[in-house]
Amino acid sequence: MITRFESALGTGKRIWWDETSPEWIAAVAGTGTPFYTRLVPAGLDTVPALGERLTAGCRVVDTACGSGVGVVRLAVTYPRCTVIGVDGDQLSIDAAAERIRAADLADRVELICSPLEDFVLDEPATLVVNNISMHECRDIDRVTDNVRDVLEPHGWFVISDFPFPDTDEGLRSVPGRIMSGIQFFEAQIDDQLLPRAAYDDLLNRHGFTDIGSTQLTPMHALTYGRRPG
Repeated sequence: MITRFESALGTGKRIWWDETSPEWIAAVAGTGTPFYTRLVPAGLDTVPALGERLTAGCRVVDTACGSGVGVVRLAVTYPRCTVIGVDGDQLSIDAAAERIRAADLADRVELICSPLEDFVLDEPATLVVNNISMHECRDIDRVTDNVRDVLEPHGWFVISDFPFPDTDEGLRSVPGRIMSGIQFFEAQIDDQLLPRAAYDDLLNRHGFTDIGSTQLTPMHALTYGRRPG
């Protein structure tokens, strides 16, 4: 992926996930696993009142669920919850289905293959999570509208992502250099990592309330809000 960048830069040709290899998708799943480890349950416990609701049991959606690491972790951590995984890549959905079968969770986990710009649910959810993928949305405002629409009143939207530096000083830091390296890939799928505060603006634009954030590591931050009642 890095060596491809130079040849692709002059042409402007972009790729998408369905043009990458199974090995690449598996590698990305491995990279994303520590983010889920920090997010569930410790990160979600930092969101006011959310931990208690999850323990009691509710409906949870993991958007851009990839190969299912997050849906399995959510289902195991919160045994009273039902979990729905949504992803636009069929290869990833197939891998997630196999992971769910292996964990014997098929009775509580559902998978939907759909771009986030188009996804709908038949019943409202209490929590929608997006882990290190919100910056990849083709239309981030449309996705946020969809999330708001599938949430029950007072339901939570939690965005777990890289807090891309918005200053030169931040870009020169070690985390900033690493995130700039990640941007080599993001540029090839026509993306840009976003500063954490950009998600405050996003949630505000779409009417979310009780907006807050938590810094889990220098390269991992949460932004959250609730659908109005």
